[in-house]
Amino acid sequence: MLIDLGAREVTEPTRLGGGSSQENWAFDALIDGPDGPVQRALLMRREPATGVVDTPRDTEYKLLRALGGTNLPVARVHALDDGTRLGRGAMIVDRLPGRAHRGVLRDSDPLGIGEQARMALAAALPELIAQVHSVDVEVLGLLDVFSMPDDPGRAELERWVAELDRVELEPHPRLREVIAWLWGHLPAPSPIRLVHGDFRPANVLVDDGRVGALLDWELAHLGDPHDDLGWYTCSVYRREHFVEGRWELDDFLRRWSGASGIPVDANRLHFWQVMSTFRLAVIALSAVRAFCDGATDRPAGPTDRVEKLALQETGLLDAVPTNGVLR
Repeated sequence: MLIDLGAREVTEPTRLGGGSSQENWAFDALIDGPDGPVQRALLMRREPATGVVDTPRDTEYKLLRALGGTNLPVARVHALDDGTRLGRGAMIVDRLPGRAHRGVLRDSDPLGIGEQARMALAAALPELIAQVHSVDVEVLGLLDVFSMPDDPGRAELERWVAELDRVELEPHPRLREVIAWLWGHLPAPSPIRLVHGDFRPANVLVDDGRVGALLDWELAHLGDPHDDLGWYTCSVYRREHFVEGRWELDDFLRRWSGASGIPVDANRLHFWQVMSTFRLAVIALSAVRAFCDGATDRPAGPTDRVEKLALQETGLLDAVPTNGVLR
């Protein structure tokens, strides 16, 4: 595959940490160019032997190729392997400068960019996801990459209920209560947009205090843009994504709506906040199932907290007495 790129020399790949659904291997390659050999920083993204999210690499590859023709900050893709040469599906992309950290907006300032840059970054994030929601899916040919759902809420609910049925090792009544709530609160179908599926600071490469690239598109799909808003603002992530008194949920939603031209629908947002927390619980249970089946040696943590958060997100816990069965 690297020979196809005109690579002369390749350094030993180094496995990067992070990511439960991808293997990321960093390396440099000396590649022939029109003006002679050029040293290029590259990244191999390879499907793991088993993962909590099963997304073929060719889908992400096609999406990134399409997005490469837009103003979105995404890594340039170079090559795709269906597993014939690398054992599992993989693609080669540019390795971009910068760092990503889930707590970049917090006062602990893990990337050391300073408060002014952190607040500017916080304001840039809703504009970034609005840019994703504004791409023309037909012009970019994304209808050939993803299926077009008639009803995004129903499609996602059916998908993740099926996944829960597949991975559940024992009954999870709290999640079944959440499912019942979701079925009872399905929003009407919305205009279809590109949805990133995992939009959060942890997947934004920060370079010199500014957005360098939007990473990790393996959960991308066509659907309701409120899906991304629900994921970003759900209770699991809320402490990391907002700064009390300086950058709060309303600030994020107002900036997104202004940039996207889409009004925020409070009921639709609530549905996707519940759905997002439910999905996170199912993903956690998928990791438990993989470990118990011996498909991975990576221990999975307990899921009780996120299951309770999913139920709390519905508001059902607030609607029953302290000794109620849902407690």
